[in-house]
Amino acid sequence: MRQSRNHLLGVLALVSALGFVHADDAVERSGKIQRGELQVEQGVWYFRDTSAKKIPLQELSHIRFETKPAPLPKAPLTRTLRLSDEQRFTGTLLRVDAKKATFVTSWGQAISLDRTQIVGIEHANDESLLWHDDFENSLQAWRLEGKPALSADRPFYGKSSLLLDAVGQRAERTWKPLLRDGSIRLFFHHSGVASKLRWTIELISEPPRKQTPTFIIDSASHACANMNKSFGTLPAASSWRLFAAEFLKGRLRIFVEDHCLGETALDSKETIHGIRISAETNAKPGKEAGKLWIDEVSVAHCLPVLRRPQPSKDQDIVWLEQGEQLFGRIVSADAETVTLDAKFGKRSLPWSRLRGILFAQGKEALVTSDPEIAYRPGPGFPVDSLRGKLVRWEGTKLIVAHALFGEITIEGERLHTVRMPAK
Repeated sequence: MRQSRNHLLGVLALVSALGFVHADDAVERSGKIQRGELQVEQGVWYFRDTSAKKIPLQELSHIRFETKPAPLPKAPLTRTLRLSDEQRFTGTLLRVDAKKATFVTSWGQAISLDRTQIVGIEHANDESLLWHDDFENSLQAWRLEGKPALSADRPFYGKSSLLLDAVGQRAERTWKPLLRDGSIRLFFHHSGVASKLRWTIELISEPPRKQTPTFIIDSASHACANMNKSFGTLPAASSWRLFAAEFLKGRLRIFVEDHCLGETALDSKETIHGIRISAETNAKPGKEAGKLWIDEVSVAHCLPVLRRPQPSKDQDIVWLEQGEQLFGRIVSADAETVTLDAKFGKRSLPWSRLRGILFAQGKEALVTSDPEIAYRPGPGFPVDSLRGKLVRWEGTKLIVAHALFGEITIEGERLHTVRMPAK
């Protein structure tokens, strides 16, 4: 799960150090690498190298795009939808009924597909959600001080978010089981003016620490405190940003998008079991009151790597967390539960007990000869993959025609590779 994050951090550091302005690579079928960029002229695609030579795409194995920090997704990344040809799309599952599945992709497109077109749906990033709060209904699960409230002024996704705009406001939530390996993610947006407030996000551990690992948000910058290592500050921006705390194998790291701001070791028996978001007086107060919105908080634990089961021809499969499989007919599913009708009767299972679901594959899978396009759905997530026809560039955005989704716009910063079909 973390290999993609570690690899990306190394690549971004290398690109920054070498000062590349543009660094797309074309790999010929012989293995020779050419530097240049993907271009199209009168509907014909080619790779133009640094000597202005035009290389036809059929002579290439694949094109690697310059690695850049990925933009935020347009929807929460909680599930991965799998199609034939190893296509995968990470986003949000809305519902599954007797005939169709409805899903929101990372680029924000709501799609409804026949179940026969889908191989399966599983947890994103090999992480099982322990809980997720979209702040659409109430704050009953949180311990509150100073009356932080739901606000419809600025949601990241949905209709409302959590607002903290006064000194002394605090929202705290704890959970069980205690997590040794997992992650916490949330989106935050502050008003972007020099304010009287600053905000902190503390990670509550068991056994308790005297000084909790803390992420600090003020109008000028973002930084970490109470960590073994701090990696500077990140300039603040009046826009939605993604906070992530990742803890794995005794190490806790705090990120904003792809920027690691701090790292600390966890003791051998130390676990993470809560989060506390607070508003306090700024050390260098401005004139404005200041506001911080929080949305789409999720807590997940890491799943052990298991081989994915093969779909059945005539039955759906519920793939349980420890690898067991239940066969039958999936009657319905949503973001919280999956309902299976099997020989033992009808049973609803929470997603927290599952790894994923697979649909019966009675028809032969559709195989296309279109290029395979890999892209990053969001910071901290492995690449997704689709097959489609290259259509055009719109500025730095690549337009792709997909057999099921129609035209898809992929931002240049998300592009990872374009792999040509085998000859």
